[in-house]
Amino acid sequence: MSQVEASAEAGAYWSSNNETPFWLKTNQFGAVPDRTTSGVVQASVRRNYVFYDSLSARPRKLDWSAGVSPVGIYNKDNRFEFVLPEAHASVRFKRVELWAGRRREVMGLGDTTFSSGFYAMSGNSLPVPKVQIGTVGFTPLKFTRNFIAVHAGFAHGWFNADYIQGVRLHQKFLYLRFGKNKSKVYAGLNHNVLWAGHSDYLKEHPELAVNGELPSSWSIYPNVVFAFTSKKWFEKNGYGAFDSYRVGNHLGSYDIAFETTVGKYRLFAYHQHPFEDVSSMLFKNIPDGLYGINLKLNGKPGRFAITHLTLEFLSTKDQSGSEFYIPGSKYQGADNYFNHTQYSEGWSYQGRTVGTPFISPGKDMDQSKLSNYRYFPNNRVNMWYLGIQGKAGRLLTLSLRGSYSRNFGTPGADFDPPRGQFSSVLGAQYLLPRGRNLSIIARVATDQGDVFTRRTGGYIGIRKDW
Repeated sequence: MSQVEASAEAGAYWSSNNETPFWLKTNQFGAVPDRTTSGVVQASVRRNYVFYDSLSARPRKLDWSAGVSPVGIYNKDNRFEFVLPEAHASVRFKRVELWAGRRREVMGLGDTTFSSGFYAMSGNSLPVPKVQIGTVGFTPLKFTRNFIAVHAGFAHGWFNADYIQGVRLHQKFLYLRFGKNKSKVYAGLNHNVLWAGHSDYLKEHPELAVNGELPSSWSIYPNVVFAFTSKKWFEKNGYGAFDSYRVGNHLGSYDIAFETTVGKYRLFAYHQHPFEDVSSMLFKNIPDGLYGINLKLNGKPGRFAITHLTLEFLSTKDQSGSEFYIPGSKYQGADNYFNHTQYSEGWSYQGRTVGTPFISPGKDMDQSKLSNYRYFPNNRVNMWYLGIQGKAGRLLTLSLRGSYSRNFGTPGADFDPPRGQFSSVLGAQYLLPRGRNLSIIARVATDQGDVFTRRTGGYIGIRKDW
């Protein structure tokens, strides 16, 4: 990898009904417009870490990196929009780094290149600006003779949105890898919390906030980090039972994975188990979660060869039962993934889902078939996904993503009958001969079903890499 990398791309999106198809905009870090026809110009410049100095023939313990990726969007309504999905700087000492800004990232164990989208943080929305300290990838622990490696991070972010101001984001994750040869086992978790904030709409609900203000004192930060309660603090400061249960909106996933090499292939199997409250943290919502298998070809491709194959199944149907109050149980059900009573737009940022894109905001769905008032009117889903990438010779890369989902609404607001949705995208990237890293890119996508409006669209563009 070069120390400095750069790219520039220009292209246009179109669709049959002026709405961008699902697989053209999904997991693109908020850089693809919702509406078409649109012209897009984007660029990226990045300085990477250098871990080994070839001039001195010694490891480089201290280094820095930075990146910026501006995007300009011009749509047919003669409106120009500037988006900045990436702008960050970082410094590292050995394998520990501190970084600040917006950075493209996902959170969890899985196929980072061809997944349908990780459960808790998929890269579907604009990255949240934050400050994070953590490891640079998996870092082997020498005292275990490198048998155990750790990947961890602790972050504070600013989650401001149009509907509520002053919202903070707390994030942390810890993953362990066991093994150092052909086979490895992974396990860990991530924890995300929205907390603090103030808004006029909260003034209409005194049972949820005090004069429109949610608890924001830094003295309750341990409650946020460790997800425990301190009723005396909340009662003393006038906050009600809602906050005394748990301050903020908590969610995340437990993850496990297995990796091995079989002949010319690398096999990676993984599971992400979601949680939003105590019941799901104690696995009362089994079998919910993302299940995946990724197969990567390690050998040299021939005239035509498949290089990546990913199969996934997502279920969010159980949610610890369909009823919030369960007689005889000390735990609640009806977890209602990604929705939240205080944060009315839930686990979304700048209008897009932060986690799996198959829990979609109502604004992106077919409005003629909606009656649920929640921001996410459909979070009970069974979804099957196939992703394939292959190469034809040295110059042409082909890819296919397809998903089919059965959608059941939310706890207490079921779709009757359930709604089916098929979405797909076929893509091609052709590296021009003697074009000095100049490529032509084309994609065609379609949505057919009862969740989104039916549409077909595409993208064509030209890209230059340095």
